[in-house]
Amino acid sequence: MKLYAPTYYGCFKCIADKCQNSCCVDWEIDIDDISYEKYRSAGGALAGSITECDSARCFALTDGGRCPHLREDGLCNIIINYGEEYLTDICREHPRFYHLIGDRAEVGIGLVCEEAARIIITDTEPFSLRYAGERDSSAQGSDYITLAQRDDIISTVVDAAGSTDSKIEELVRKYSLNTDMHTVPEWLEILSGLEILDEKWGKLIAEALCLPQIHSAAAFDRSFENLLVYFLFRHASLAESKENMRAVVAFSILGVEIIKYLFVRSEKCDIDTLVSLARLYSSEIEYSEDNTAELIFELESGMI
Repeated sequence: MKLYAPTYYGCFKCIADKCQNSCCVDWEIDIDDISYEKYRSAGGALAGSITECDSARCFALTDGGRCPHLREDGLCNIIINYGEEYLTDICREHPRFYHLIGDRAEVGIGLVCEEAARIIITDTEPFSLRYAGERDSSAQGSDYITLAQRDDIISTVVDAAGSTDSKIEELVRKYSLNTDMHTVPEWLEILSGLEILDEKWGKLIAEALCLPQIHSAAAFDRSFENLLVYFLFRHASLAESKENMRAVVAFSILGVEIIKYLFVRSEKCDIDTLVSLARLYSSEIEYSEDNTAELIFELESGMI
């Protein structure tokens, strides 16, 4: 299948020991079958670090929730001792995600990674996809959201003049979205009742509900547009019906509104803070299938 990626995709490279939110900490690291056989053959600490978790094989995390192969300096012992070809699929691919749409594939990078979030948020070029090679796949993607439909949603944001708020208003008008079902504080109350993966998230929500706005987001408007387009690109292609598609667009808008609400109430108003908030939101919502499903269900119910 032909593979397409955002123009910023090629800028991504894992920053390894420079990362302050390592994906090798507090994440279950599954081991695919091919890697499992490599590790069994290698023996020693590599084979001995494998355990069973949720009917799959994974690395046995330390008491501190760290991958047993993550060194104190933030580097990976597997890469150092065996080479990158010994990484599991999930370690090699993270934070990439893939879409299958009809007979083509697309790849993007997820906000859950701080370096990917920084690249997405600070991108200065209009969003577009370009050919990125071939990807082996025998699967067939969903035909509901055609490329034309998905691209029309994104072009409504990318090609229009005006602020991100005005572009959101156009999406609401064009797709008859119900965005008044809850205020942002009410949505935060809903989020506080969902699965909390990191206690920092729960604390952040609770504090934000009590804080007044102390900053303006105007200087960061392009960054919020980039976030909106990212959410649309990542989630619109997964819609399963007309009403579900409208809910996914609303879900994308909601992500921007929540991050902005937290941002203008933060102690600092800079790109580092915005990257940190976007990464944490992504980790708690996008990377929890249950949390994402509950929010989209709530939004879809309000579209009826």
